[in-house]
Amino acid sequence: MQQITIITQYFYPSHAATAQLMTDLAKGLSQKGYQINIFTGTQAKDTTPELSNQAIINRAFSPIAASSNILSKIISSIFFLLGAFKYVIFLLPRTTPLLIASNPPYAGILGTIFKIVRGGKYHFLLQDIFPESAVISGIIQQNSFSVIFFKKLIYLTYKYADNIIVLSTSMQCFLENKYPELKEKIKVIENWAVEDIISCDKQANDFAQQYNFDKVFTVLYSGNLGRLHDIETIAEAANILKNAPIQFVFIGDGAKTKVLKQAIQSNKLKNIFLLPYQPREILHLSLTACDLSLVSLIPGAESIVAPSKLYGMLAAARGIIAISSANSYIDQLLTNSGCGINTPPNNPQHLANLINELASDSIKVKLMGEKARQVYESKYTFKRALAEYEKLLFGI
Repeated sequence: MQQITIITQYFYPSHAATAQLMTDLAKGLSQKGYQINIFTGTQAKDTTPELSNQAIINRAFSPIAASSNILSKIISSIFFLLGAFKYVIFLLPRTTPLLIASNPPYAGILGTIFKIVRGGKYHFLLQDIFPESAVISGIIQQNSFSVIFFKKLIYLTYKYADNIIVLSTSMQCFLENKYPELKEKIKVIENWAVEDIISCDKQANDFAQQYNFDKVFTVLYSGNLGRLHDIETIAEAANILKNAPIQFVFIGDGAKTKVLKQAIQSNKLKNIFLLPYQPREILHLSLTACDLSLVSLIPGAESIVAPSKLYGMLAAARGIIAISSANSYIDQLLTNSGCGINTPPNNPQHLANLINELASDSIKVKLMGEKARQVYESKYTFKRALAEYEKLLFGI
């Protein structure tokens, strides 16, 4: 039986996008008859994912709980890496290839050691391109010692990997321009919606009715509120529209949740509604409890990250407003398909005007949603992604 080991800090039952995607991938491959080993830093007590007998989950010890705080993230990642190092070097047969998710971004060094010390193979899956992602989000300074160190470390990961998997053609172009000698290794496998959502009219949606979203035009942002997302523009647009019959709903958490809480407090906003991550079992309701969906990236992020929330929005058959640089891959996707509209970062007035216009054009909003579902069905189903991973990892 062919097998592979997935190394990922985040896995079931974590709500993180990487966790849900890696859990889906492990389940899909195991159901196809492959032996799947998982090593993760996500803790669990009695819960286990619905995996077949072909999957074995190993969980690293961690003394602290998951958090969006940078220090706690670093500490938990260190414990994860130490546990994964022991597992890869001493417990795993060298004939078992690795698929390493870039959470933490320097996790790929495990593969480098595995290949040099034990002669094994590994594939490196980039959730974002590091350290560039840390630089543009302001975590570390350009040209600092940290950046120089991590660039050299990450390059070793790329150099020794059998394949470098990226999530968009923009990420592919970025890496190919930076490392032309590695061009043949760089492969694109786009993400998928973690649920094949059955379209639901907002007026008949129990989740929308529970929070009265069925009574007002609702714009939804669902997922990570991270440093690479332009939450500030959305918050200011909500302030501009605070007297309009429009509700902004945020479901999720992250480093920029504080931006929204501060905006609510400072401007006494009643049109921003915050909810925590919702169980995956009701994702089909939470993602369809709106009229429009939002996705946002700070300038420059479109080349180094691919927000996974986009695919769920497409599956939910809701039109999308994207905040990203002009001609980004998201801009091109929305424009070419007609399922959404792109607006530039750092321009809240433009965003507010756009939302206000669409709130008065139900026909256009509905048409955008229908086209979004068509795009999902043609390009972003899990079946498509699973086949691409199977071909790359196992040559099938």
